[in-house]
Amino acid sequence: MREIPVERQRAGERRSIPVAYINLDRAGERRAFMEAQGRRLGLDLERLPAVSAADVSDAQYETLSTRWERRLTRIELALLLSHRALWIRARDEPSGLVILEDDAVLSNRLPAFLEAGAPPYDLVNLEYFGRAKFFRGASANHDGFRLSPVVRDKSGSAAYFVSPDGARKLLRAVEAHAAPSDAFLFRSGRVRMAQAEPALAVQAHVLAGLGVEPGIATVTQIHEPRPRMAGERLKPAYFGRRLATQLGLLPLHLRRALDVTFRKPAIDVADFDGAVADQVAPPASSIAKSRA
Repeated sequence: MREIPVERQRAGERRSIPVAYINLDRAGERRAFMEAQGRRLGLDLERLPAVSAADVSDAQYETLSTRWERRLTRIELALLLSHRALWIRARDEPSGLVILEDDAVLSNRLPAFLEAGAPPYDLVNLEYFGRAKFFRGASANHDGFRLSPVVRDKSGSAAYFVSPDGARKLLRAVEAHAAPSDAFLFRSGRVRMAQAEPALAVQAHVLAGLGVEPGIATVTQIHEPRPRMAGERLKPAYFGRRLATQLGLLPLHLRRALDVTFRKPAIDVADFDGAVADQVAPPASSIAKSRA
């Protein structure tokens, strides 16, 4: 990945958060979709050419694919490596970075969130995925946006903010671990995280499930359906990791009687009015592809 000069930020200065999205070179329709959203919202969206399954070498695949609760597919590993490339970018950004996948439908309120500057978390999940997560404590106001502290999350990597410190933590972790991008991001205890509410993005297929036409095919080429791998889930190492994950959830469920709430994030579907805009666009700026 080419080095991008980073300007020094004066103490106390508030700087708008930059945005980059992951997109396969062959996925021209999705690139046009993201560029149309950028024009509609007045945002300069930088494009990262995604690592493809074909870019993952046999050596990389054999080394990294067995480090989770089951064997990862090449597509899952390629997506994780694409996110990793943008963590490198975020590490060197004073305001951090908002990272998007190319099936993220963006809220009309996202520009105001970006202008508010970096929130005080390692990672803020911006999307609604339709699944409950574990929240703890009161929400905080961030320039008119509600940030709700999250103890445990595992769903969705299509839209999130990551701070420079958060990026460094993720980069250290990815040296020894691998998982599907969302499971990796939100592993309990890895980063200090929150959820933006109401959500500022939603994946196309989730928005379609809410009864809103997203304006793009609801199966992304980044997240193609995962084939079943006969016998893989029964291997002792994978079984042990899955069991450890499930056991780790027990204390959180017990704490629901005390200080933890298990619920879905808030979303206002009206915030996505106008998301289906003209999708013909000139080429976006690109960030050079990073290879792990």
